[in-house]
This record gives sequence, C-alpha cells and structure tokens, in this order.
Amino acid sequence: MDNEKKAIAREALKALSEIEQTTKMENLVKDNKIEFVVAGTTYRVRKPTFVERQEVDTSRRKKYLEFINDASYFFKRQWVDKYKVKGVDIIAMEHKIKSYQGEIEQLLLRLATAVEPKDIDTLKKEIYAIRDEQFSLSMEVTDLLAHCIENQLVVYTNGYTTYLVLEQKDGENWKKVYDTYEIFMKTDSEVINQAFLYINYLIYSYAGDGK
Repeated sequence: MDNEKKAIAREALKALSEIEQTTKMENLVKDNKIEFVVAGTTYRVRKPTFVERQEVDTSRRKKYLEFINDASYFFKRQWVDKYKVKGVDIIAMEHKIKSYQGEIEQLLLRLATAVEPKDIDTLKKEIYAIRDEQFSLSMEVTDLLAHCIENQLVVYTNGYTTYLVLEQKDGENWKKVYDTYEIFMKTDSEVINQAFLYINYLIYSYAGDGK
C-alpha cells in the first residue's frame, strides 16, 4: 500500500475511533433516519420501506445476472486464485486481519483492568498501532477484491438504496433528491458522499426499532 493510501487509512481510522468514542453516529439516528446539512440545505437518509426493499432486490437480481453473464467479471474465489498465482495470498491476509482483532481484544481486556496512567497510555498506543495495521491491511484486501462480483454487487445495492431514500427538506416536507438512478450515478457531490456513509451505518450497523 502506498504512502497516500496509508495516510487515508490512518485518517479513516481516526474518524472511526472518534465515532466510536463519542457515539456521534448513534446520536444522529432518529426514528431510523439520519439528517445532515450540506451547504445550508438539510438532507436525510432513512431505512427503505418494504416496497423499496423489493425494488432494490429486483434491481440487484438484474445487476447480478449482468455480472455473471459478463466474462470480464469474476467471483471472489476466482480472484483469490488469480492473485495466488501472482504471489499474493488473500486468504493469509484475511487470517492476519482476524489475528489482529484477537490481539486488540486481549489488549482491551488488559486496558479494562489497568490502573496506572502510564500503563493505560501504553496500552492505548498499542491498540491504536495494531488497529492502524489492521485497517491498512483491510483496505489493501478491499482494493484487491474491489472488482469481484460480490463486492461490485454490494456497491451497486448500496448505491441504489441511497438513490431511493436520499431526501431533501422542502419547507415542512421531504422530497426525493434524484428523479432517476441514472441522474444519481452521474452526480458526484458531498451530499452523496455523506449519504453513502450514513446509509451504510443505518442499514448494516444500527439496529433501531423505528419504522
């Protein structure tokens, strides 16, 4: 991984740590919705309705068929085999990521019982150092497998879901930001970047009971 990507990984790790420490993300979630402001305009993402989930599933199935019928797309296991021929062992890298997690959990247990400020500071530094390595390696694996069918399908599904549930405040009402998925895909904006972050958290990380 080059220096630029390592720097990005470190910054992302810091941002993730800040979220975990302050529970910032949890505080943003209200009734399974997250509101945010960009350039003075209020937007929100929300969990998709049953009908919207059906639409996502239908679109996802069609995209999956496109992928498997295109000879230039490969499944993860096929990419793993191709990389192994080149001397890159994805499976070993994934095992290393898991072993890092085990190390972190052991250090966290020690941190929970530490009393001396010096010991606490040392343990925290060790934890962040290992998490930095873990995150960097995870990013490398993600980059290597970015084009596998499984990951491409996740990216597509998340994008389509974001397109459906991204709304803009209009007076007292909310309106859909993009009329079509095609328009959404042609747009590169801070709004979409934030929406992606929040929809991923809302769907995969937050287990709320709202409707």
